[in-house]
Amino acid sequence: MAEEILREVNGLIRGISNRHVDEWKSSGKPVVGYFCHYVPREVIMATGALPLRLRGAGSEDSSSGDAYLSSRLCTFARHVMSLAIDGHYDFLDGEVSSNSCDHVRRSADVFRKKTGIQFHGFLSIPRNPRESLYGYYLEELKKLLSGLEEHFGVKAGEDELREAIRQINANRDRLRTINEMRAEEKPKLSGAEALSIHIASQVMPPEAFQDLADRLIEALKERPGIDTSRGRLVMVGAELDEPEYIEAIESQGALVVGDLLCFGGRSVLAPLDENAADPLDEIGRSYFFSASCARMIGDFPKRWDELTELYSKVRGDGVVFERIIFCDPWGADLHNIMHRIEKENTFPLLSLTREYNIVPTGQVKTRVQAFLEKIEIAKAQKAAAGGER
Repeated sequence: MAEEILREVNGLIRGISNRHVDEWKSSGKPVVGYFCHYVPREVIMATGALPLRLRGAGSEDSSSGDAYLSSRLCTFARHVMSLAIDGHYDFLDGEVSSNSCDHVRRSADVFRKKTGIQFHGFLSIPRNPRESLYGYYLEELKKLLSGLEEHFGVKAGEDELREAIRQINANRDRLRTINEMRAEEKPKLSGAEALSIHIASQVMPPEAFQDLADRLIEALKERPGIDTSRGRLVMVGAELDEPEYIEAIESQGALVVGDLLCFGGRSVLAPLDENAADPLDEIGRSYFFSASCARMIGDFPKRWDELTELYSKVRGDGVVFERIIFCDPWGADLHNIMHRIEKENTFPLLSLTREYNIVPTGQVKTRVQAFLEKIEIAKAQKAAAGGER
């Protein structure tokens, strides 16, 4: 039963759209694509639109994007823009870009000039989550909300914002339950399966996802647990919406039992107050001061604490750090993480640099295999030392 539902999930995330998006569109309601975790889905939903996470799924090459984007921009951005330029995202009624990184910022220009999408929103996000900068971010949210209201001819008041908060809270409640099930002594699902579910939550209407997640959670209760004796891994890093990448890592016998990935665990914020006096402020504070991305330059100490806390909570044996080539923010975070590990000897680390939309090669699998052997040797040495005492 669980396998059947997981096949359904895989079908929903295989491309940039799915049957739920088609049904939403056929009912006459708008769909708005967005790039970044810092663009609140609740703001888009409050205007009656479906927020759809922009992805490069199904892109066979990035040649159209390459024509307008530098070869030193990441292949995630170039694949997304290739699909947009070639018309595959024409079903969107709008898109919201941001200055989350220079790559996405440049993509915003291409969206405006080279696509037929009618609404273009832009969210300027400060580089440090400080109270002194929050007012600017809140004003940006107000501008975005106002722009969506004007374009779609609607009024999104406090009631609409609170209802959007309620629905996204319900999504995240299910995701938290799923994350707990993958962190058990014998997890009920793999890291690749968990990432698939997280992605699905960002590309379908909330109520449809809640129904799917409830069915899956019930089915997983009867599923046998997975052996993690080879190694319990935590993944951290930038955009990763390709479960196949985690499948390749797990094919070597380990299991990814927790993550702080952009499309994964980082998107599961703490519950927002559905009865907040100022719901837009509640949304703004939750996103701005939440689990942060490497673009938040001054927030590394918080990211480090979150990583070590998750590592301890899921009883990790090692951390896998992944980044796409030319991703400067996450390159800087890797340097910071390696510095802290050297200083504190916190956990084993495997760093993997990759291209978007390329299934890992034997070289990657060999590196993962060597990493797991290193973990096993360390475990054996620790056990021997304990026995001697």
